[in-house]
Amino acid sequence: MTNEIFIGRQPILDSDRRTFGYELLYRNGPNTAMLSESPDDATRCVMERALLQWGMEKIIGNRFGLINASASLVVSGLHRAMPPEGIIFEICESTPFDGPTFDALVRARYDGYHFALDNVTRLSDLVGSRLLPHASIVKIELRNTIEEEIPRLIEVARERAPGVLVAAEKVETAEDFARCLAFGFDLFQGYFFAEPEVLKRPARPANIASAMALLAEMQRTDIDIDRVEELVGSDPSLTFRLLAIANSSAFGLDRRVDSLRHTIILLGLGQVRRMAALIALSTAPGASEELITLGATRARMISSLVSGGAASSIGFTVGLLSVTDAIYHTPMPELVSELPISAEIASALVDSHGELGRALDIVRACELGDVARLAALDAGSLEHLRHMYAEAVEWADDLRAQIIGPRLRATQLT
Repeated sequence: MTNEIFIGRQPILDSDRRTFGYELLYRNGPNTAMLSESPDDATRCVMERALLQWGMEKIIGNRFGLINASASLVVSGLHRAMPPEGIIFEICESTPFDGPTFDALVRARYDGYHFALDNVTRLSDLVGSRLLPHASIVKIELRNTIEEEIPRLIEVARERAPGVLVAAEKVETAEDFARCLAFGFDLFQGYFFAEPEVLKRPARPANIASAMALLAEMQRTDIDIDRVEELVGSDPSLTFRLLAIANSSAFGLDRRVDSLRHTIILLGLGQVRRMAALIALSTAPGASEELITLGATRARMISSLVSGGAASSIGFTVGLLSVTDAIYHTPMPELVSELPISAEIASALVDSHGELGRALDIVRACELGDVARLAALDAGSLEHLRHMYAEAVEWADDLRAQIIGPRLRATQLT
């Protein structure tokens, strides 16, 4: 049974009780308790799950998603892994930010990212804040705020940040809500409306070694797109994750992709770099080496079986994706529905249709040594197929060795 992953989601409402957005929360199990030793790790986990596991359009739709973050995450640039549209980073400014941190936050704001000044309880939180004039939301935490000071907090927030939305956190009762409406809050969040909902689904993990190898390549000044394609293509789970990103409406890719290379070009090397960082920093376990090598072997052979050029790239993608149902313990039709792949690739994977489906069947027959099936497929010379398959196995084995080290061969055992 595959591992399950979790994420919390609590609605944030406007004065008419319409959903403005959701705060996305780290969860490591089906209950509502948050257990994470590192706040930054929790943030990266929420980002990774929301973007790469669920997809933003599925978890927040056309509303806003608010994610707790430290300013250091913005300084590191990892915030750019998330699309600026629809995402608001909640940042607590316990003391005024220093110059480099403040500059990084302002640059991010100019790049289209939005911030919520979080956990405001005192007037000094606003008066001393460097972030406030650049914030889109101010969140006032009711339980630790003196009620008589709330009107002044709202007034100062709006004076220093014209157009800012002021949110009341921890609205627990109908009386709380009535008072907050009277104070003039714009947004409301708390158990009176809804407790955080814990969502779960089977994990779609990527192999950490593959992600780290890709991350290392993406730090080079002379990035080679052929090498990037090779590294992503070394791991079916990494390929799946990158295609899933391309399927996210948040990135505006309103077209089908026909190969892994096409996906990389559409996303851009900068976005691929950020995805590699996010995957490498996440803690999801990887797929087995055997399945990864099998996928790479199929990719290599199918790309050789079909005609050259673009068809080879498409065939390579089919081979990689053909093992993802085993990796994720999920039926292939369900996985295909999560990806922006062409109908040609989808039908090859699900129904073995078309030239690509036939090539996949040939590779599977070679794996089983099924001579009768190869004859029925009119696959050609058995000797030629044996040579082609052996070359694909060797290529896949060498590629995996570059990333995670040589495999222990049976011939090495004594």
